[in-house]
Amino acid sequence: MALSKALVQTFRKNTLLVGAGWRAFFSPFNLGQSAAANNTSIGPKILDLQNGGPFNTNAPPSGWFDLGWIKDFKITPQSKIGQVRSGYRGAVRAQYRGQVGEQFEFAFREATRLAFKIAVGTTPFNLTKTPAPSTAGPLSGSGAQAVPLGASGYQAAGAGATAGSPTVFVPAGSGALFTAGAYIVVDQDYTNQTGIVNDAGQPVSAGQVTDIDFIRKTSDYVARVTSIAAGAVAGQDGLVLNNVFVGGGSSQPGVAANTGPTAGAKVQQVVGWAVREGATFITEWSALFIMDTIDAAQIAIYYPHVSISQFKDVAAWAIENIGTTDETGYQLDCAMEALAFDDPEDGETVVGYKAFYPRPSQDIQI
Repeated sequence: MALSKALVQTFRKNTLLVGAGWRAFFSPFNLGQSAAANNTSIGPKILDLQNGGPFNTNAPPSGWFDLGWIKDFKITPQSKIGQVRSGYRGAVRAQYRGQVGEQFEFAFREATRLAFKIAVGTTPFNLTKTPAPSTAGPLSGSGAQAVPLGASGYQAAGAGATAGSPTVFVPAGSGALFTAGAYIVVDQDYTNQTGIVNDAGQPVSAGQVTDIDFIRKTSDYVARVTSIAAGAVAGQDGLVLNNVFVGGGSSQPGVAANTGPTAGAKVQQVVGWAVREGATFITEWSALFIMDTIDAAQIAIYYPHVSISQFKDVAAWAIENIGTTDETGYQLDCAMEALAFDDPEDGETVVGYKAFYPRPSQDIQI
């Protein structure tokens, strides 16, 4: 008689999930559009799990941004199962799904501007370079002169002498007002609009804002200037950027989303950005988490609509050092709530999707 499998069989290696960890991808949730429309048609960045997966982490779907490696990714189910009891012993005769919900938390190992915005759940304010200090408030100073875009505007693929590199074009001679290595923001003047005032979805109540730089201060169109090409195209200088602008959306329901600054935008230098604990606005996102296994299978977790439930601050993690002084690393810790999504397939209310894509010829039926 053969010995029991429990005594002799090794792990079935083709069924083991061994991967490098989780990588996070986020897409801005379009508040301006979703406010007046069904959330299955406008608002979330819809991913087609049938057509798009497995996902290529080197080329994420359009509109999604790679936030890098994350650590301590933990999902906490909030759904509850109700029970129907009957009989004199009160035995459970049936169960039903009651409350539906899910929370998750993680730590960004890479600190970027967009990671700060997601982790804190509120709007980062771009710290525009100011010629003089302000006594009105920490963010109230008027920025240095804003330079209008040139006729070529912003070109994600560049043009002329900057072809192949994302470039902001300004009138000839204006490039000298900026320095290589500095950050810039490119967006519109604030002209007393109310409601959702920019592509980042920032809401403004009547009479609350007078700062002409307010839209640029809350814009996501921020990048670093790597070089300045004088006369890159006829009559214009080119500010070559380190990357395409991250962000986009639309401030008006039914209007096509923007992926970069539009005509009429102006350019200002930025020295950093700041976030505030408090305030009213809570940012909202669509989220995708991917874990690739060593054998080329993939697990993808997709949340159509999420927002922060807690910012856990800038947390420390130890870096061991043989020397006399230990260095310490810092990461952005946050916890998020998965918000409701009405699946158009059958009308069911859900909060997220977990997809598994096996490698070719992988035998995982049992």
